[in-house]
Amino acid sequence: MSWRLAYLVLLIVRFYFTLSPSYIHPDEHFQGPEILAGDIFGWNVTKTWEFTTDYPIRSILPLWLAYGFPMTILRWIYGMSVNPILAYYCLRMFFFLISFSLEDWALQELGSTPKIRAHYLLFVASSYVTWTYQTHTFSNSVETIILAWTLVLIRRISLRNFGHTSHFWSCCLLGSLVAIGVFNRITFPAYLILPVWYLVPQFIRFPSSIIFIALSALGTSLLAIYVDTRYYEASAPVLTPLNNFMYNFRPENLAKHGLHPRYTHILVNLPQLLGPYLLLVRPQLSIAFLSAISGTIVLSLFQHQEARFLLPAIPLFLASTSIPKFALSTSSRKWTFITIFGVFNAILAGIFGIYHQGGIVPAQTLYIGPHASTSSDVVWWKTYSPPDWLLGEHEVGFIHRGTVSDVSNVSSLIALDKQPGLRVWDMMGSHPDIISTLLKTLVTSVRQRHDRDDGDVLLVAPVAAKGLYKFLDDPSFPFYLKLEWTYSRHMNLDDLGIDYDEVMYYNRRLRRHYDINDKGDNNKNENYYGEDGALVLGTWDRTKLMISQNRPGLGVWRVISRDFS
Repeated sequence: MSWRLAYLVLLIVRFYFTLSPSYIHPDEHFQGPEILAGDIFGWNVTKTWEFTTDYPIRSILPLWLAYGFPMTILRWIYGMSVNPILAYYCLRMFFFLISFSLEDWALQELGSTPKIRAHYLLFVASSYVTWTYQTHTFSNSVETIILAWTLVLIRRISLRNFGHTSHFWSCCLLGSLVAIGVFNRITFPAYLILPVWYLVPQFIRFPSSIIFIALSALGTSLLAIYVDTRYYEASAPVLTPLNNFMYNFRPENLAKHGLHPRYTHILVNLPQLLGPYLLLVRPQLSIAFLSAISGTIVLSLFQHQEARFLLPAIPLFLASTSIPKFALSTSSRKWTFITIFGVFNAILAGIFGIYHQGGIVPAQTLYIGPHASTSSDVVWWKTYSPPDWLLGEHEVGFIHRGTVSDVSNVSSLIALDKQPGLRVWDMMGSHPDIISTLLKTLVTSVRQRHDRDDGDVLLVAPVAAKGLYKFLDDPSFPFYLKLEWTYSRHMNLDDLGIDYDEVMYYNRRLRRHYDINDKGDNNKNENYYGEDGALVLGTWDRTKLMISQNRPGLGVWRVISRDFS
């Protein structure tokens, strides 16, 4: 198979995952599309603290370039009545196109020979990171493309003589890209610490190059500051990169988002993102490798380390790989090599590109949006936060987000529910007792308030959520659940494990069943318990429980009051 045909096949795979509605991290919605959808279409959205604090830390200019442009085109075509699912897939297709065109084009520019260019393209195109993360609406995905073209321009400037027309435009474009990269993510300069040394000889010979780059960066920065100041309606200039730096410089602020050991990027995140490719990376003085190394080292100095922060480094590391000759020396070794990399990418792509929180977007766009009435209560449990922009023109009256740890707090939350419209309860990982109290209170409220006769109480949760069995199987509850809709390709990696309370619950029911119906032979049930009465499970029993209690799927249940009268 020629490399061009292989690249085409991998491009089709990338397109397939572009259309798959997986949900990798809340920031792919709440730090971009959620904000612009409200501004462009006038939808009810949630603006996170980054945009509502007195010192905003997110610049609007990069968001408009990445998300506002395709959304504005949609508004030109369809007016204000745009279907949210259309807007969602429009953004995903836009990120696919810029990944396919701009990122892959930049990689070809970084290659010095046709053979090296083909190597770059095939390795990047075969990575699950390219199929999944890069086609999702992350600011890190935007940063990846900006960085790739920044490196291309650095390479061009370092190889050309001053005075050439293209040299002048390359300097101006480089300055603008660096400024946009910084306003997009303040971590951007970390990837340029070593590559910038490519320009030192050029600056020594032609100092005027520095002036062109600096003026262009200054002009773009002033434009971004002006846009941010107007957007946030501030009386003084808004410097979002500075606000972002000052916020993240404080350890107590980073602790709110989670602190990690400083080796997390190198020992955990890179192996997760690169897998067996990591064994093929060869240290070299190429601009791609130097950029990847400098970014990884600098980001490792900070204790909040998420895998997506390294997205810009992944194609650069892949472009720094070399296949050992022995791996391709025989046909069997060649196919073993391909199989290892294929299995790694298939498994990770299946998890992050299909199943990871994969039911949230379909539930929000295919069931909640079209079927929930304007007076419904929708309780989300043990899922990522549902993106409100996917509800489109739905009037949202009340939103609660966050885990509730005390049952007594439920009544105070209900008291806040005063506004008309759809009510969203994003309960995250709250204890089942909290959910039980909330559902009971909401159902009672619906029955008592005659102005909400058409209101529904809906529960959205994984079909194997730990603690859900209490609501499905206990007739003593004042409500029961009626399954209305399911989506099979959903997995919650934050709730994996065995719920021994559920096992004990069903075994107690099984024991009562044997006591009533088969008093003389209940050994099959008794051998689950040790002499001290503790539950004893063998390896096979644990395996079956792991499979049954962690089966994929997301369900929407209608909560219906029981009539005990």
